[in-house]
This record gives sequence, C-alpha cells and structure tokens, in this order.
Amino acid sequence: MLRIPLPWLTLIVATLLFFVLREKSPTELLSPAVNEEVVRFPHAYMIDIDTEDFDQNGKLISRMSTPAAQHFQINPEAPGPDDHTIFTQPKMFFFSERDATPWRLSAMEGHSDANGSVITLTNNVRIEQQDADSSSFLVTTSLLTIRTLDQFAETDKAVKMRAPQGVVETIGMQAWLNEDRIELLSKVRGTYAP
Repeated sequence: MLRIPLPWLTLIVATLLFFVLREKSPTELLSPAVNEEVVRFPHAYMIDIDTEDFDQNGKLISRMSTPAAQHFQINPEAPGPDDHTIFTQPKMFFFSERDATPWRLSAMEGHSDANGSVITLTNNVRIEQQDADSSSFLVTTSLLTIRTLDQFAETDKAVKMRAPQGVVETIGMQAWLNEDRIELLSKVRGTYAP
C-alpha cells in the first residue's frame, strides 16, 4: 500500500484547488449560479399593452403600445440591472413642448433596460411626424436608441429622411423629440426638389 506523507498530500490538494478556483472570480464563487434555462424563459408575459406618461402638470408626454412583451428577470431571487423587456412591434408617440403633432416611432422589435428608461428599437425603425398641412416627414433606420425620460433618440447607423421637399441620407442622427430638433452626424447627402 502506497502511503503519501501528509505535507505532500496537503500540497497536492492545495495545487488542485488553486487551478480549479483561479478560473473564477470571488464574485462568481460567492454568487448563486444563474440557470441559463431560467434566463431564456420570461419572468412575465404581457399582451395588448398601452402605457401613457405624463409630466408633473398632468400633460401627456409619451404613449406606447405593443401587442406583446416579455420581461426577463435574470436572477429569479430579485430584480437586477441586467433585467430587460422585449417588445413585439412597439409603437411609441412623443409629444413636443410646442404642442406640434406627435412624433410616431415604430419598429418590428424593441428592447428596454431594467427600468425602461432606455429603449432600443430594431428592424425597420420608422420615425414619422405629420405637419399641420398634412405633409409627412419620415425617417427610417435599422436601429434607434431612445432615452424616454429625456425624449432623446439617437443612432449611429444609416438614416434616410423623406419629406415633400426631398430626401436626405446620413450616417448617424440625434433627435430631441420634445424640441422637434434633429442633428445629422456624418456623410450627409441630400436631394432637394422644390
């Protein structure tokens, strides 16, 4: 029978533990493992959603509707910063300070952060506004990030803007929806037809 001296046995066990534990940070070792299957299954599922946000004076500032939404809570024990919600075909309306016609935003898909203050629209994103004379202003892009509380939207993707006067193409855009102001970021090209 082979006998290993206690100091050698301790050294072997310590070496094995070192190699096993060095792959994980202290946070990973102490936090409970998140079941990947739980993350893919929604914590909540909602259909036919309509929400409205008002300012402190009771004035409507935004509205959102979606046929379906799935909320994912990453840690089943408690809400956390990585939680998110996925929207199907979201439609959003933002009302400006000047009481102009509202901005209408829509997409095939949407994704929000844990508290809903940042929403990202993807896949056929459209931003529309009708003027008082019924002429339409249309912006299309593939991705748009919206800070809902600030009524601010931006993208670094290709953007096409259409109005009765012509077409403008650009890479990147920032929009202050409550001020009815848009800034084009780079490679701006336009065709004007009076």
